[in-house]
Amino acid sequence: MSDELLQVVDLKTRIGHGERAVRPVDGVSFHIRRGETFALLGESGCGKSMTALSLLRLLPPA
Repeated sequence: MSDELLQVVDLKTRIGHGERAVRPVDGVSFHIRRGETFALLGESGCGKSMTALSLLRLLPPA
C-alpha cells in the first residue's frame, strides 16, 4: 500500500474569461504522505483558500 495520500501537481485555477481572467492559483505542487502533518502557509491574499477550494471542487464552474 502506498504511503502517499494526496499528490497535487501543477494545480491551476482560473476565474473569469478572456483578458479579465485572474489566476489565484498557478502552478501549485505538493504531496502529503501518511503520518505527515501538512500546513499551507502564506501571506494574506496569496491563494491558500482558493487552493483548498479548488482541491475540494467547491468553486463554481467557469
